[in-house]
Amino acid sequence: MMMCSRLRPSLPHLLSLRLLATTASRMTVAVKQPDRLSATLAFEDPSAFRVKSLGELLRALGIFHLCSFSVLVNNSGKFVAGENESEISQSMEKMSLLGLRPMLAVPIEEDLGESTGEKRYDDNMEAMLECVQISHSNTWSRDPMMQLKVTALLSPELCVKLTTLIAQQPYDLNLLVRAMDGEQINFPGLDESDVAHFLCSLRRLNQIAEASVNKVRVLVDAEYTYMNPALSLVTMAMMKKFNKDGAWIWNTYQCYLKESRSLLLEALCLSETEGFCLGVKLVRGAYMDKERKLAEKQCRPDPVHKCWEDTNDSYNGSLDVMLEDISKKPESYRIIVATHNEESLLGMCDHVSLTLAKEGYAVYKSVPYGSVDDTLPYLVRRAQENQTVLQGIRKERDLLRKELFRRLTLRGGRS
Repeated sequence: MMMCSRLRPSLPHLLSLRLLATTASRMTVAVKQPDRLSATLAFEDPSAFRVKSLGELLRALGIFHLCSFSVLVNNSGKFVAGENESEISQSMEKMSLLGLRPMLAVPIEEDLGESTGEKRYDDNMEAMLECVQISHSNTWSRDPMMQLKVTALLSPELCVKLTTLIAQQPYDLNLLVRAMDGEQINFPGLDESDVAHFLCSLRRLNQIAEASVNKVRVLVDAEYTYMNPALSLVTMAMMKKFNKDGAWIWNTYQCYLKESRSLLLEALCLSETEGFCLGVKLVRGAYMDKERKLAEKQCRPDPVHKCWEDTNDSYNGSLDVMLEDISKKPESYRIIVATHNEESLLGMCDHVSLTLAKEGYAVYKSVPYGSVDDTLPYLVRRAQENQTVLQGIRKERDLLRKELFRRLTLRGGRS
């Protein structure tokens, strides 16, 4: 996935601004008038791949071909591969040389029925603290960001229970902040064991936030609708505590959900009321198939927009809302745009990210890392969730082929 800041042509009054590129260090990107944008931003130019070696071109084409087979993606857990820390560091250095910024992700998450106990959650916290340290200390780190899955620290079962409880009686954010500070809080509706686990989880989240503030921005991932309200609750509590002077904790909004706009507007109101800076990661979403199947099974309305066009409208509308507010109070709001869609001038593909980086935009690439046992299930799940994207990356494949043909022709002419 690739993430970047970008002003859209539908907001002409903003085009003269220099938009803060999601960083507290006031890193800015010059915004160009639509009629003056470089021709390369049409993403039709295979020269973006000239930074890649011949071997990398061939590997990319091979991966795209393999990812077009559903059988392989669905059974890819049987094929084990991994990277050690040295290899990851080398990859990050290379990304930096290409103008790209890595966004490290500890690839650990849980779903219902996968809870592993406090010892495992503590181990996950240590892995995330190490991620903060790696992101902050290396020479390739510029305005570093990292991703965080709350379900690596808080059981999905409790997330579901909290989601049900706060729909009936919302929790005060101050209650969670006090718990993060070590106070023994009794949360309404939770039994003794749930309270104990919730307190431990909030303190784990607090440790990560304390380690990252003023160093690394922590982007909290959204997951499934049956637990997202609980994830947003703890994320907003972290924002209230740690986002007084900047956006160090961010929340994710999935625009393929019909309720996404209202959730974003609620967050904007809450941040203003509570007095914290709101960091927003805007995505379309990755759990569409599972959400629809679950809604059908439970005989409830489909939470996902009925078509791709509606999702795009939702995404672009939410982007407009955020840019409008940023133009008025740039110190209070930050946004990072995460998308596979070129029409938002962004995408997961190298022909988009390399071109944008070349044009001076701040571009982050999500980089999961860790042990093979932890990384592979995470990557397999991402591949299975994004099969429609993997099967539709014809444009990048075609551009890779053009660049490969150009090189082979060039070599042939020299021989």
